[in-house]
Amino acid sequence: MNKLLCQVCGSPAADPEMRRIPWALTSTVFERIAPDGGRTNAPPTCWSCIPKALEECPMLREDFAVYTVAGATSTGVLADLYEPGIIAYLPILTKHNAFVAWDAPRHHGAALAVAHVVELHGMKPVAL
Repeated sequence: MNKLLCQVCGSPAADPEMRRIPWALTSTVFERIAPDGGRTNAPPTCWSCIPKALEECPMLREDFAVYTVAGATSTGVLADLYEPGIIAYLPILTKHNAFVAWDAPRHHGAALAVAHVVELHGMKPVAL
């Protein structure tokens, strides 16, 4: 995610001419937090792979939007949160797929990360 590689082909997803990054998103992996930004755990998709992603990904076939993005910032993880258990010290799951920000250290010790989350900036919708 930090290298902004296409989730389909693994090449750089950024469009060198537009200087923007194409991103295909579903409502299940995107949380809008600003008029032109939001958080996601889905990697970008280069222009040449968007048709293949839309054809082969069941989630994208059901519900998708494509955006160009000015930039992305690593902001945290989706994680399962645990608390200490009483019996045999087995941890107890308290939350599944909770967003844990890098700047929320009180949750770090109880978190088992399952996905990297980035914040998208300067999002513009694309009509396909």
